Amino acid sequence: MRKNRKLLFRCTAVLLGLSALPLFEMTCRITGWGADLPEIDAFAEFAAVRPLFKRNDDTQSYQVAENRRSFFADDSFGIQKSPDEFRIFVFGGSTVQGRPYSVPTSFGTFLEIGLRHAVPSTQWEVVNCGGVSYASYRLLPIMQECLSYKPDLYIVCTGHNEFLECITYADVISAAPIVSDTFRRLHGLSSFRLLRNAIGGVGAADTVADQSGHHSFLAEEVDALLDHQGGLEAYSRAALHAEKVIESFGHNLQRMINMCEHADVPVLFMHPPSNLQNCPPFKSEFSARIDDVARRQIAADLQTAARLQTEDTNASIALFEQITSADDRFAFSWYQLGQACVLDGRFDDAVTAFERARDEDVCPLRMTSGLRDEMFRVVENNTIPLLDIHQLLQQAARRNIVGDSVLTDHIHPSFASNQRIALSIIDRLQSLNLVAVKQNEWKLSAQAAFNHQLQSLDNLYFLHGQRTLKSLEAWAQGRGDGPPLSLPEPDNADAAN
Repeated sequence: MRKNRKLLFRCTAVLLGLSALPLFEMTCRITGWGADLPEIDAFAEFAAVRPLFKRNDDTQSYQVAENRRSFFADDSFGIQKSPDEFRIFVFGGSTVQGRPYSVPTSFGTFLEIGLRHAVPSTQWEVVNCGGVSYASYRLLPIMQECLSYKPDLYIVCTGHNEFLECITYADVISAAPIVSDTFRRLHGLSSFRLLRNAIGGVGAADTVADQSGHHSFLAEEVDALLDHQGGLEAYSRAALHAEKVIESFGHNLQRMINMCEHADVPVLFMHPPSNLQNCPPFKSEFSARIDDVARRQIAADLQTAARLQTEDTNASIALFEQITSADDRFAFSWYQLGQACVLDGRFDDAVTAFERARDEDVCPLRMTSGLRDEMFRVVENNTIPLLDIHQLLQQAARRNIVGDSVLTDHIHPSFASNQRIALSIIDRLQSLNLVAVKQNEWKLSAQAAFNHQLQSLDNLYFLHGQRTLKSLEAWAQGRGDGPPLSLPEPDNADAAN
């Protein structure tokens, strides 16, 4: 009897202790404790997070911190926000920043100019948060920071940079699913976030290590493979961890949406454009099942089909189709098929082939179809507005194929395209009742203001942009001048046949 009482006492003590947990969580939800704390993912934790903006009391503004300007262009906004101000933050990579030029000719700047003409009664402020080589996971802490600056709207244009740190990022997202899922469920509790914040969060030294022993945190700043000597050689189909990256991309977008909904900040997502017609794959790789004899045959057939393009287009297309059937993972074959279809006037078939070439590129510097589909799925599931910039520029491109007629390189819009994007954003904001346009023919006056903006820039601005464009081309070709890479052996289990 005494033994049973002792056991009963212990069970009662345990139950009382456990009952305190839901009671504490209920108290946190009623009082709002922990509700405003960010949903940090321990498996996308950074070694350190520095604020993007720094307060400048002399100018009464927030400015991009000097220690962030290797990746971000200078921009600023007022500390005080007037009652008639509408403040928009635009997040993304170099496309948002305006590369190969900079903020003065970005679509964000043209958006601000256009809004001033569309609705002159409102004080418009568009803040450029475009970071060179910044992927979705690196945008999350910046978006969280900007919630404290009284935003009225977030615009997110992302998807091109998800594979730039694919090997490093793979360590972050490859933690055991049961561990990562458990952490994410716990972090949905206000009580857990409150306790985590009280003890200082999970720092670099405390992050969970995955099964291979790699700690699950990212470097403080972007460390793209192509910034290093030998970066292009490091890319392979196995190294991409494509399925994991796509899944994580969707998770990051969902976190962005949750963040905005919690703060009651509307968000507009944008699908960025890709150069299809004038951008060969950066690296092609044969399927693992193709032996050396078949590879030599494919290489010889590619040369033959290329010669046939000027002599017999139909025969050339037939041979390219035969080559892609022999190995449907070799990206360059699809690109050549697309070019042959263009010559034959089969533009829809050309787009299909060019998209396949982009998706099979084992150095994906353009948003893949998998990432695009994941973005579309997330925004549809959450009823979030989406502006398809690729489709928009496709309508303005020669033969309706996005290429050099609308982009300056593999992803960056031209001046005219950035202006077109800005006008389309305003139209979309009007359809969402976020902007009440009352001016007649405002687009004509906005276009004149766009031209004035371009004319106000000196020759050094355009010269610097041209130099940056040449540097970008060399970088994309694997001619980075950073230190050599030191990489672990690839996991062949992730290789696709």
